[in-house]
Amino acid sequence: MAGFHGRQGFHRRHAHRQWGPPPSPPHYGGFSGYALPPPYLSTIYQPGWSYGPPQPMPPAPSPPPSTPRLGTEIVPLLLRTQIEYYFSEDNLARNVHLKMQMDEEGWVSVHTIASFPRVKRLTNDVVLILRSLQPSPTVEVEDGKMRRRGTWKKWLIRR
Repeated sequence: MAGFHGRQGFHRRHAHRQWGPPPSPPHYGGFSGYALPPPYLSTIYQPGWSYGPPQPMPPAPSPPPSTPRLGTEIVPLLLRTQIEYYFSEDNLARNVHLKMQMDEEGWVSVHTIASFPRVKRLTNDVVLILRSLQPSPTVEVEDGKMRRRGTWKKWLIRR
């Protein structure tokens, strides 16, 4: 069934007929041959604006550096936090690789720690690494080596 069947309804066979004249396009008014813009363009076109030649664009802001520069005070803190994690109880319980790097007294070379990817991303300066660990309560530093403070014997692997 195509549609409503009532006194003023329509049927499928009469659907092609139009009642009244065809609709005309909308007229937006105006005078002397000038037409006003349609209402949906009122936010774009404003009467009275000057539409002169295009103006040059202001210079674009300079892009950020490709590698972020961390402050000199934050890098030692990040280093200390990362290396303290390496020597934490939780990590040493699972990290066989780090325990294999320990000598018979639990020391690990600073060059070994500096080769770890997360430390390498922060710095390759071994002096900075050693200096950042001086205030650490977890890691002790001596002669270019480091180990867990206090309980280092617990983590030695018997060879």
